[in-house]
Amino acid sequence: MMIYLDYRFMEVARPIIEHEEYQQMRYLKHHDESVFEHSVKVAFYSYQMAYKHNLDWKATIRGALLHDFFLYKFKKCFGPRIITDSIKHAIIHPIIAFDNASKYFDLNEKEENIIKGHMFPFGAPKSKEAWIVSYVDKCIATFEYASNFKKMTYSKKQKAAYVVE
Repeated sequence: MMIYLDYRFMEVARPIIEHEEYQQMRYLKHHDESVFEHSVKVAFYSYQMAYKHNLDWKATIRGALLHDFFLYKFKKCFGPRIITDSIKHAIIHPIIAFDNASKYFDLNEKEENIIKGHMFPFGAPKSKEAWIVSYVDKCIATFEYASNFKKMTYSKKQKAAYVVE
């Protein structure tokens, strides 16, 4: 993935990704990487789709970069509350991300909806660009979860093999 070599993407993304508050996302784990890495990846692939289909690729980049700008670690408790806690997070984090984004960046209506609507069905994408970001986010999250699951099971198998030997 050649994100940093795509000049169109970087011209729009740079003011956000270099922002001091946005950099804090590098330290928050998300699926199998940081929230920063996840958001840049979602933004890049969403931008490619929007650009290819002659959509508002600038708003797509900005909204996608800011879709998870919630700046806290969501702690999963594997127990009876995991489902309710996950649903609550899915509903609340786009609102928090929008509040954070609007503190530091001027957002247009499309960018606002991309951020608030990315957790479909808990939010409602109202533009093609918002649907693209929601879709790309889910695809990338699925791959990240699968990668993380594979690492966890591989690690457990290695530990079990070590104990048996």
